[in-house]
Amino acid sequence: MQKLEEYQSGSYLKINDYKAFMPSKINDEWIWNDSELNKLLSEASLQLGALNGFAEQIPNIDIYIKMHVKVEANKSSRIEGTRTTIDEDLLEKLDVNPEKRDDWQEVQNYVEAMNYGIERIKELPVCTRLIKEIHAILLKDVRGKHKNPGEYRTSQNWIGGTRPDNAVYVPPIPSEVGNCLSDLEKFINNDNINVPELIKIAMIHYQFESIHPFLDGNGRTGRILIPIYLLSKGIINKPCFYISDYIEKNKEAYYDFLSRVRTNNDMISWIKFFLEATIETAKTARVKFERVIKFTNEINDLIMKLPAKTENLKKVIEVLYNEPTVNRNYLIQKTGIKSGTIKNIINILLDKDVITEKTGYSRNQVFTFDKYIELFK
Repeated sequence: MQKLEEYQSGSYLKINDYKAFMPSKINDEWIWNDSELNKLLSEASLQLGALNGFAEQIPNIDIYIKMHVKVEANKSSRIEGTRTTIDEDLLEKLDVNPEKRDDWQEVQNYVEAMNYGIERIKELPVCTRLIKEIHAILLKDVRGKHKNPGEYRTSQNWIGGTRPDNAVYVPPIPSEVGNCLSDLEKFINNDNINVPELIKIAMIHYQFESIHPFLDGNGRTGRILIPIYLLSKGIINKPCFYISDYIEKNKEAYYDFLSRVRTNNDMISWIKFFLEATIETAKTARVKFERVIKFTNEINDLIMKLPAKTENLKKVIEVLYNEPTVNRNYLIQKTGIKSGTIKNIINILLDKDVITEKTGYSRNQVFTFDKYIELFK
């Protein structure tokens, strides 16, 4: 049993002309006396529970969660330097500016990796095997594809600077990565300790980012682990909680608090930041879903009044919830409705400002469900 107030982050190992940080093990029972941390933990648990309960009551929430995941993918990838907008991420690859297609692909990989993790934990616990599988998807056919996707590093990496001796941070030496991850995996799945799951995932995220086990993609992998872990432990029952938007808005503080753990042994301040992020994220997500419910009710009321067969309108709208940026052929393919009927429905929806045509062309038009997309931004 250890106190967070007495936490020791680790030590430095001198290697030639640089020092690599060796994080201390965290698989232990953690206690604390900090009353502010208790207050934040209570509020975070309350807000996350409220979001979870609210999500459970929403019919067809899985449809809306698809858009939620796409926004998370955009935000998390932007932290790492991608520059596509959410609207661009929803386009087909050939419709994206060639200069941004690598960024677009990274976002698509993030969506795929997140969805893969959500399904995989139904049969596999959160473990190093799962982490490697997620990482392999993230780096598939993108800029990091030559940096051993799905494999832990066997060479030294670093953050900031041009080489280890002038870097901002140098993670553990390659030969120690396995030992560090073994302890982390034990902590993740240690059900014999009385540490609240929100405290555990805050510590897990810090530890993973400190180990930095891959040559590339560590930040994205670490952020995917947050909702995956909470789902695996039953803290949330639907994949409706994504923290990257808060991190992107507070990126400097995010990195500062992670760094302070290593430099000042200040795990408590990092956990407090994480809990504040949890509170804000849970509140924001609930507001988004409330707006979505109101919007879908308004759309349902509207299509009952439109001069087209209601059944066909509902099919088109359902496609738009799943893919809010489409072309005419995609709608025909997904709904099975004839071309002439689809053209008529599109014209009706354009006239009522339900959808918007983005290209300005008379052919190869692209239609967006703008008002729905805006709900998640």
